[in-house]
Amino acid sequence: MKHNTHIYLAAKGIEFLYEGLDNLHYAASDRKAASATITKRRREGKILQRMLMHYEDVISEATWAPDDILNDKAQYHTFKLYTEKEFPNSVRYARETHQGKYYRVAGGGGLPYKVDHLARVLSDMDKLRKYNDRCSMNQIMYQYLLISHYIVDAHVPMHCDLRDDPPSATDTKKPRNGHYYSNELHGEIEQLWEDAVKPVAIEEGIIKTKRKEDDSKPTDLSEQIQFNVINDEHRGKIRPYVIPDNDLMRYMIDLCIQSKERALLLFPIAAPLKWNKSLFPKMTREIFAQAISNLITVWIWIWGEQ
Repeated sequence: MKHNTHIYLAAKGIEFLYEGLDNLHYAASDRKAASATITKRRREGKILQRMLMHYEDVISEATWAPDDILNDKAQYHTFKLYTEKEFPNSVRYARETHQGKYYRVAGGGGLPYKVDHLARVLSDMDKLRKYNDRCSMNQIMYQYLLISHYIVDAHVPMHCDLRDDPPSATDTKKPRNGHYYSNELHGEIEQLWEDAVKPVAIEEGIIKTKRKEDDSKPTDLSEQIQFNVINDEHRGKIRPYVIPDNDLMRYMIDLCIQSKERALLLFPIAAPLKWNKSLFPKMTREIFAQAISNLITVWIWIWGEQ
């Protein structure tokens, strides 16, 4: 995702943090959570929402810091997976296997591990603040906004698809008996999202105009990325989850697998460059709704008692 898209989704995560938890579900069974659990989480969510709103002025910097300041894109913004369907007889390249059929090559990115690590550090920071006040609330809220970047990136199909990352001439760690697609396509799709988001985010006051080109008009995709907390239909699409067995890393890996499956729908195996433009608007709606939902899911997991 690009800069304004990260800002927009983090702002929407805050906006839906309390109301979205009314639609809290158990991830293991996809059943709605017990009323007592919902009440408890909403109470926690209301406090966290109030805190995050107090620090909204740093959303622009904090949500973009992983790209702009930390610059750890190659290591922690992706989780490049492949299956036998795209790369037959290529299991030997696998460094890890997930759910028995999703493989990750060496150097294929460690996004779930980064989210799990940051989440646990953030939880520890909060405990230390309560014990000796060494960690300020300003530091803690900044980290909540920073981790949103990695959570959102897990929803980008290209970030979880090895086919988006063609091997160099000397690379011996990736299979070659399959169809890759170009990095230009990755940028093109993320730009479509950015162009859809920018006019909506400006109109809602989430981002401010800074350049002449910021005076943009809504695109055909803008309606798909819009979410308003007072709209019943929009609220219904926000579905946070109770993370099974408190296993955040497994939850994030499963989320990356879902993104991989979306990549297979968006980029057909035989001809990935002929991407599925007719499916894209509906998929965009699903991706943005799930990204907002999972910001709430992870934030409240960190904030609440694990």
